[in-house]
Amino acid sequence: MATQVQERLYFPSADTVLHDNGVRMESYWREDTEVRVSYIPPDAVMPDQTSDQAQVGMVVRGRLAMSVGEVTKVMEPEHDVYVAPPGLALSAVNPSSAETVLLELRRNRPGESYPAPQGYFLEPIESRKFVKMDVTFFLADWIELMIADIPGGGEMPYHKHSHEQIGICLDGRYDMTVEEADHELQFGSTYFCGSQEGHGAVNPNAGIARSLNIFIPPRYHRVPQAETEQGAQ
Repeated sequence: MATQVQERLYFPSADTVLHDNGVRMESYWREDTEVRVSYIPPDAVMPDQTSDQAQVGMVVRGRLAMSVGEVTKVMEPEHDVYVAPPGLALSAVNPSSAETVLLELRRNRPGESYPAPQGYFLEPIESRKFVKMDVTFFLADWIELMIADIPGGGEMPYHKHSHEQIGICLDGRYDMTVEEADHELQFGSTYFCGSQEGHGAVNPNAGIARSLNIFIPPRYHRVPQAETEQGAQ
């Protein structure tokens, strides 16, 4: 049976901050890696910031005009991903009349490098069936993202692999197991699974449960080195 320390390691609670511009941020941490969920009000501006961390972000609700360095793109939900190396300025504006929700991963681990893709933004590379789930992949040199729909009554069988895996619930609810710790995930809830830590998921409900799963390094695809020249750090 998992201890409370193990449960907090795999399923940390959120640290919440409300900023003067109305943006509410929920941060989940494991060691040097942060998953941040930002709730951005209509017309809110997130001014230029430079970080010593690599940053990867996806809009899951609403729209966001995102600037990475000198490149600006209006990000559509679950369609566009930005990948920024450390030291690059980022800013954003919510151009819509509705709240936008942005998921971000931030990380700077000794010995790792974080090259950026050409133009800093990714779009889906593949959608297919995988273990009876509908999945969509996004790929950069050092990171891979997979949106997965677990059908009602479906599961991802318990398994292990060498790749680090981080997951965030996007819709519905599902039960996640990491090692001996079990936790029900709902929107924004995050799990962290290190290399060779066993994990699996079950959706005991009637509706679909949707999740974003992040693999470091990429697990299912590889990127030719020529595609990762811009922004290498």
